[in-house]
Amino acid sequence: MPRWPSSIGGAFPPLRLTADGQAAVKVVSRFGTLYLERQVFAPVLEQQHAMPGNAVLPTHQGEIITRGLQELACLLPQDLSFASVERLLGWQTQQEQLLSETTVRNLVRTHGQIIRQAEQAEVKSLLWREDLATLTPQMLPASQPRRRAAWPTSLSAAVSQALNADSPRPPEGVSFADWERVLTARRAELDCPLAELRKLGPEVREDQVVVTTDEVLTRKTARRHFNELHTARVVTSEGSRYLSGTGESFANLLLVLIVLCAGRTRLVLLLADAARWIRTFYARLACVQAHSQMILDWFHLRKRVGELASMICAGRKAKAALLRPVLRHLWQGRVDEAIVLLEEYRSQARNAERLSELLTYLRERQPYIPNYRARRKAREYIGSGHVEKANDLIVAKRQKGAGMHWSLETSDALAALRTLMLNGGWERYWRHREVLPLLST
Repeated sequence: MPRWPSSIGGAFPPLRLTADGQAAVKVVSRFGTLYLERQVFAPVLEQQHAMPGNAVLPTHQGEIITRGLQELACLLPQDLSFASVERLLGWQTQQEQLLSETTVRNLVRTHGQIIRQAEQAEVKSLLWREDLATLTPQMLPASQPRRRAAWPTSLSAAVSQALNADSPRPPEGVSFADWERVLTARRAELDCPLAELRKLGPEVREDQVVVTTDEVLTRKTARRHFNELHTARVVTSEGSRYLSGTGESFANLLLVLIVLCAGRTRLVLLLADAARWIRTFYARLACVQAHSQMILDWFHLRKRVGELASMICAGRKAKAALLRPVLRHLWQGRVDEAIVLLEEYRSQARNAERLSELLTYLRERQPYIPNYRARRKAREYIGSGHVEKANDLIVAKRQKGAGMHWSLETSDALAALRTLMLNGGWERYWRHREVLPLLST
């Protein structure tokens, strides 16, 4: 009869065990399914059966999915449907339904939840620290874009000719707003090369933190019901970082990262559509970070004014006649003048309720409407393009397809995994089981 030695050398007498058959555990890997036979031992006395090999195996319920296969099951759904992932994994191993569609979805949820829990735990610990502004954040290092925004090279000759004229006017293909920036740069430095004039967009200064944030809706199963995910991108001269999440946990995550990036001296510039939750967040940020400013980005302002004007005015011509002066005032930050024009239009309005809605919209956001013309001329940010791209990369590209619907858990889990990849933390997570921290190590 075999003896199983005590784990504490000689402290207790050895247990008397006897072999009592075998039990297989299913192991699912990238190479197919394996069955590992384990010896089961039964003690002579009335005690539980023992499987010594279990100590070296992960926690399981009779089935183990290897780390490599779990990584594939979380990577592929970022671009493919869960059903397609199920078939693709089966083709790879020549084994039909290696992982079911439900199992793939559950793996995504599980790892998404692990990432969110790690984020919340770190944020909770950092919120109690008094030296938060002195710490260094973990950011994706800044890199030069492959192709900076600029007008086509074919316009260079026309621009050069226009600059040499006595009364320079923008050539065809260059907007008046861009032309103002060109003239300002040329007057500041007369020998500024034409190649540089093509690329006069805003850039993040060393004393600045640019934050853009927005919400994205994904469709639920029930008609006209949506999940609301929040995204953000925080950019400094050293690097950038994407964020995603839901509710209060996202707001805390974003607040902590902003404070880490801004320190005690940097100016925080928040660009957004000034939705109610963003205004609430900014009020909280302003209490913590004195050097902060929020701007309603021009794209959303113009879009919302145009949408409501379509309901207010009777026909396209009436809409164009109203929008032209209103947008001209708003472009230069003259909100009061725009409000006066709209109040005077009340007698002609087709829908007085929508007109009141537009007036309320402008009054609530007036503190966040700057002189866009002056900012663009000075090559400063007026739009939230950073977060619009983040919306596309993190959520929209995968989750906004026709006919798609999602639970909040799955939608947020996919966003968490995608955000981890965009921030360069994928290898760290799957090799070392470490979620990318906010603090630099």
